[in-house]
Amino acid sequence: MHRPPTRRQHPGIPSGRADLHVHSIWSDGAQRPEAIARAAAGRLDVLAITDHDEIRGGRLARDYARQHPELGVEVVVGEEISTRNGHLIGLWLEEVVPPGLSAAETIARIHAQGGLAVAAHPFHPIRGAGRGQHSVGRLIPDLPVDAIEIVNNAGVFSKIYDAWAAMRNVEWALPVTAGSDAHHIWYVGSALTRFEGRSADDLRRALVAGTTRAQVHWSWSASKLPRHLLLQIRAGTRFMRLSSAPPRAAGGVSHLTGRVI
Repeated sequence: MHRPPTRRQHPGIPSGRADLHVHSIWSDGAQRPEAIARAAAGRLDVLAITDHDEIRGGRLARDYARQHPELGVEVVVGEEISTRNGHLIGLWLEEVVPPGLSAAETIARIHAQGGLAVAAHPFHPIRGAGRGQHSVGRLIPDLPVDAIEIVNNAGVFSKIYDAWAAMRNVEWALPVTAGSDAHHIWYVGSALTRFEGRSADDLRRALVAGTTRAQVHWSWSASKLPRHLLLQIRAGTRFMRLSSAPPRAAGGVSHLTGRVI
């Protein structure tokens, strides 16, 4: 299997490596959580599974990583939550946060369970805000978010909205994160949240202290684009299929659709 290119460590960059935006088959990703945890070995110290409106994939990956300490990867349970104002990422979650709430209420629910709230790709051209609602990017000055994602390595054009997020964060001075937004294990770890230490606890302390750094570990080149386009089409197809599918199990709010089950 083709492995993503590696890059030599630059002096001054913290050694800890985390990818804080990854999807599994529990939403629109291509692989099972266990496969993602295995793929992260050697690439990452900390992995966050952030399925759309769903945390069961994150729980599975966390349990698998704990059962296989030889991987050298810790998993943070996360969720990419569809709020009325766009997407927010909750990290260190114990319970699913239902979609369809305001960004402010979503953040309150993340914090109530001891989690951290991250503004995900806040200047993406498709921001996910409901009609008549302000986007998360516009609301950031008035929201108690804990961090902002300034590197989202979802594709070749992501550098444009990433740059805008980084520029706006000069005003806000929020802690920063990076995530591959990977829907396939091929590009897990292509964006890195760097931090001092190696553990998930170290990462959390760095986020709270505002000492994280966001890094593009490898960029989308012309040779990667055909494969990336194919993966994006497949992910989009899965997203549309899952969005229209009936709830799959009891016990909360259905992923993507927001239907109570």
